[in-house]
Amino acid sequence: MNDKQKILKVAIDVPINQLFDYLPNDEPFSIGQYVTIPFGRRKMIGVIYKISLDSDIHPSKLKSIINVDHEIIFDEAMFKLLTFVSKYYHYPIGQTIMSVVPSRLKKNLNQLRQFELIYQATPRLTKEFINQLPVRQLRIRKVAEAILNDDTRQTDVMKLVSNWSECINQLEVYGCIKSRKYEPEIDIPTVEIPKLNDEQKAVINAIIKKQGYKASLIFGVTGSGKTEVYMQLIEHILKESKSQALILVPEINLTPQLENRFRMRFPNKKLVSLHSHLTDIERLDNWRKAKSGEAVIVIGTRLAIFTPMPFLKIIIIDEEHDMSFKQQDGLRYHARDVAMVRAKNINIPIVLGTATPSLESWHNATRVDNKYNFLKLSYRAVKNASLPEIQTVLVNDKTKNGISRLLVDAINNRLKRKEQSLIFINRRGFAPTLFCSSCSWVSECKRCSSKLVVHRKTSRLKCHHCGHDQNMINQCPNCNSMDLRPLGSGTQKIEEVLNGLFPEASILRVDRDTTRSKKSLTLLHDRMNNREIDILVGTQMLAKGHDFPFLTLVGILDADNALYSPDYRSSEKLFSQLMQVSGRAGRSNIKGEVLIQTAFPNNPVFEGVKNNNYEIFARTLLQEREQMGLPPFSFTAILRVESKQLKYGEQFVNDAAKYAESLSNKVVIYDLVRPSIEKLKGYERFQLYIQANTRKDLQNLLRKWVAYLRQCPLVNRVKWSVDVDPIEF
Repeated sequence: MNDKQKILKVAIDVPINQLFDYLPNDEPFSIGQYVTIPFGRRKMIGVIYKISLDSDIHPSKLKSIINVDHEIIFDEAMFKLLTFVSKYYHYPIGQTIMSVVPSRLKKNLNQLRQFELIYQATPRLTKEFINQLPVRQLRIRKVAEAILNDDTRQTDVMKLVSNWSECINQLEVYGCIKSRKYEPEIDIPTVEIPKLNDEQKAVINAIIKKQGYKASLIFGVTGSGKTEVYMQLIEHILKESKSQALILVPEINLTPQLENRFRMRFPNKKLVSLHSHLTDIERLDNWRKAKSGEAVIVIGTRLAIFTPMPFLKIIIIDEEHDMSFKQQDGLRYHARDVAMVRAKNINIPIVLGTATPSLESWHNATRVDNKYNFLKLSYRAVKNASLPEIQTVLVNDKTKNGISRLLVDAINNRLKRKEQSLIFINRRGFAPTLFCSSCSWVSECKRCSSKLVVHRKTSRLKCHHCGHDQNMINQCPNCNSMDLRPLGSGTQKIEEVLNGLFPEASILRVDRDTTRSKKSLTLLHDRMNNREIDILVGTQMLAKGHDFPFLTLVGILDADNALYSPDYRSSEKLFSQLMQVSGRAGRSNIKGEVLIQTAFPNNPVFEGVKNNNYEIFARTLLQEREQMGLPPFSFTAILRVESKQLKYGEQFVNDAAKYAESLSNKVVIYDLVRPSIEKLKGYERFQLYIQANTRKDLQNLLRKWVAYLRQCPLVNRVKWSVDVDPIEF
């Protein structure tokens, strides 16, 4: 049978869990290539997933592909991983594949070879030439002037004018500009390699001596030198020819600092980063460098776990406990769990590092069969550096403006000693809501069951869930009273209070509202290291990964809020957050101090943090989980449903529950519940929680259940998804 008679099974980005059959055209083809295909009245991009000799559709009725891009997007190993992910998380195979590739590749094949350019002037481009251009060519003049002044990146030209490509084409016709591939110039200073302590050496040796696949958990206190361990492990791995290393971090704000450290340590190795702050062109270019093997070190956020790396020899997951590794919409994968599968598939080591392991990882590392290699770093790497002293401060009616007298005095002491302080409150804005003292009205979002947050600096009320934004009001819409007051505290209010208490101090607020630019966090580190800032006020963006050598005081406000959560993981999340933010204090040889403001100082979470004893806390929590039959001693999934109309959502979930109960008596189907935010962006929300004693039992049910849900009578009236191994409730 010749090639013309073969059937191409193509994966397409549509919400249908199947492959689509096409005939080849005259171009050579192979599994893993991108193709343009006719789909209904549209043209779409797909990936050749399989080549077959059979089809359920008669060949005479099959359409041919339109064209082929001869770049192989994924190899066999990556297809194996993506197939597993699609089946495990019950997400259509086409959408699974297309959701993990750079967005630039999803547009059209003519753009696939594109990378970012930089434009520079030729001798023909002069000021006189620009002045001679007609007035109607104002945009061209604007672009020409920018390039004449300095070499200009393609992304900067795109921001300059709307029809930028036409302007560039015209200037090229004039012979005024030339282009080359953009490669960022990086000034890499020399760095002295620190000496390892005995614990660090033992950890590295324990990982190196293991051959092939083995998961290792590095349980290291904050500041124990985990990053240095990572770098020396990678240095060892890269001694082999044709080898690559992948480092995953939970959030973008950790990437610049880590990237700089690695560049300084490996100045002669090609390193790229992959995260959402890159432009589409930058991301595609870096992705291709990883896929070709040119980049030997890749640092990225959760999506980077799907980066093709043909010579991958080690995966490292920093802050493995972090909830950001779990995707919360679309393909709801957990990057840490996918990384485990990928490492096992290609028989390479995987390293998890954290000061506060997830209970799942802790269980796997401490159980009798030693599923994970358990490794400890019990003291700080910097000589004479010690863990901070942590104490609770009782919050009462005498605490004014959210800051206790004890914390004020502690900040004063740091200012006198020219040391830095961090005030942590995990809530941005000025206040959580606007309150009427006459009738008790509160500002609520019309699209969500949540409060509108007061942003006083911009005189706005904002919903942090759906993005609704409106002018501040001065009169109660319910009773017309003028006595409206901000209720509670956010970063903006605490910043205002601190400015009043310490007018001479340099205070910087760090939250999502102040860090929109790519360089904001890099500038923050520079200013902190140069001691230009006295007090930082910030959210969880500052809770992990950052190293400020002169920061010796951490004050934690409003820690009690998490204690009221119905989520059984809330104490685990709170403990981790408190330990991580506490770890920012005293990372050099200056003693650190942490003050946690709370109304419940005897709560086990705070007691555990004060004693810096994660092990006892984790052991106690695991015992509770085992008694209650909760993960990691059971396996769970949540059916999440959204509907514009309440009745359709309720009916869909009730029908789903009834069908699930008929499938198996080995899985517990709980009653329908509403999430804490019952309405979001105009949609009513519902949840159905299911639980099984074994992963096999859960997956067997989900396979049949999801097939039913896809053809359920009300499926067009709702939006639904199945969240396997959920971490949010």
